[in-house]
Amino acid sequence: MVLGIFMTSFAQQKTFNFIPGFNAQECDEMLKINSAFTDTIKGNKFLGFLNGYSFISRSKSVGLDNVVDFWLRADSTVIISLRGTTKDPKSLLSDFYCAMIPAKGKVILSSTDTIRYHLADDDRAAVHAGFLVSFAYLCKEISPKVDSLYHKGYHKYLVTGHSQGGSISIYVTAWLAYLKKQGTYPELVIKNYATAPAKMSNMYFAYDYQHITHSNQAFSLISNVDPVPEMPFTTQQLATDMNKPNPFITIYEHVGNLSFFKRIILKNAFKSMERKAEKSSKAYQKYLGKTVEKMVKTALPGLQLEPMANTTHFVTPGVMVALIADENYERHFKNEINKSLFHHSYEAYSFLLKQYATELNKAQ
Repeated sequence: MVLGIFMTSFAQQKTFNFIPGFNAQECDEMLKINSAFTDTIKGNKFLGFLNGYSFISRSKSVGLDNVVDFWLRADSTVIISLRGTTKDPKSLLSDFYCAMIPAKGKVILSSTDTIRYHLADDDRAAVHAGFLVSFAYLCKEISPKVDSLYHKGYHKYLVTGHSQGGSISIYVTAWLAYLKKQGTYPELVIKNYATAPAKMSNMYFAYDYQHITHSNQAFSLISNVDPVPEMPFTTQQLATDMNKPNPFITIYEHVGNLSFFKRIILKNAFKSMERKAEKSSKAYQKYLGKTVEKMVKTALPGLQLEPMANTTHFVTPGVMVALIADENYERHFKNEINKSLFHHSYEAYSFLLKQYATELNKAQ
């Protein structure tokens, strides 16, 4: 299957300029780049695929059926595109391995192969285990390529991915940002467009990520009718997932002026919510953590991760760009909108993004 081009409502750019901030046309171009993974022609070099972009290379499938593409834009910007979920059962394991793992540490791939990663400074930051496994294997494909390109003078990088690829692209962006901060690639400039990403970290990672990307270089594009960005399920625990000191944690010390019965009702309510949240989180870690972990380790013998973090408070990092489906969307896709995961498709996102771009132009 060869992809149709669905970018006609944007005028084709003849020149490109890497600058901070959200750019709707640039984001749509990243959607198009990500859609190249659905082209099944073996060895396709994507000649003439997208004006101003040339295909460099595609990695082999690694880890949990993960692949990365490298492209080059006319302004010498390198594009790193991460593939999303495939029909391979291993790929689904990446989605459903919903434990949380510390955002810095090491992943042991085998007895002779260890990946050390630093995705956040905050010791409380944690990330989705399945996506971290995918990221660790992709590092072996991305690292030598970036190192080679950087030392040839390519210092500007757009990192992107759709769906699972969008979630993993956030890890790649954080990883590169910290390599820059640590002095490995001091002149590196990074920008991220994660389209339709599933939630993939706790709030402390999101804070750290927002800080390291300066809030103007990392964007999460989300449709309000797409179910995937609402996953995985999330439970926020009172003591584990909130800053301290916290008035809610010490609520019992601040209700002395209430009547006896009101104090009893309030205390019981908070105790009940706290117990249920902890119970829910433990069940989550048991079934989508330890149980799925066994399946992942069967698929990837020798894999070892950092100990699981006691949190299931999943959020989406990055500046959210919300796309709202309206009557135009429903009318245009009236024959498709009831199909499974249609709202998650490239076509749906590109259509809504073009509407969003029109609204941006009107506001200027």
